[in-house]
Amino acid sequence: MDFSAWLTSFRELHERARRKLHTSEEHALYLEAREQLARTLLAAQGQSPQPGGIARRNFRVPKGMPVDVSFRSGPVRSRTLDISSGGFSCMLGGELHEDEPCAFVLWLPGQEDAPVVGRGRTVALAPSEQGSRRVSFTFTDVNEDDRERLEMMIFDLALGYIRA
Repeated sequence: MDFSAWLTSFRELHERARRKLHTSEEHALYLEAREQLARTLLAAQGQSPQPGGIARRNFRVPKGMPVDVSFRSGPVRSRTLDISSGGFSCMLGGELHEDEPCAFVLWLPGQEDAPVVGRGRTVALAPSEQGSRRVSFTFTDVNEDDRERLEMMIFDLALGYIRA
């Protein structure tokens, strides 16, 4: 099957998943196809999942949405630059350190009454001479329902970017 036909089939599976119309067999096929698409898109970005890792937790899409991040030093508000079901990045100022724990509240578009709330830690800090810098976070504690909502949104966005 060529990529265009495969993608059309995936779009149909994704739409059925969004509407919660899958049988258990279809759901298993959908999760497998979602992982395959995430691996393909990660490779196109010049990345690969960590050994034994789940590609769809590493695959990020650009998306700006409000995020509140709380550190020991206090809370800050920013906007995400990109998001995956495994973490996000945003611009922050102040003194931060790698592996610094945090709590966060992600305000998903169209779901403002049910934000994703969890815990994370910093995994990358872009160098900065002054002002804000790009900070990447990984999730350390997010419930599975919230992670699934994130993945559905991420694949909605990814499918919107792909023209095949």
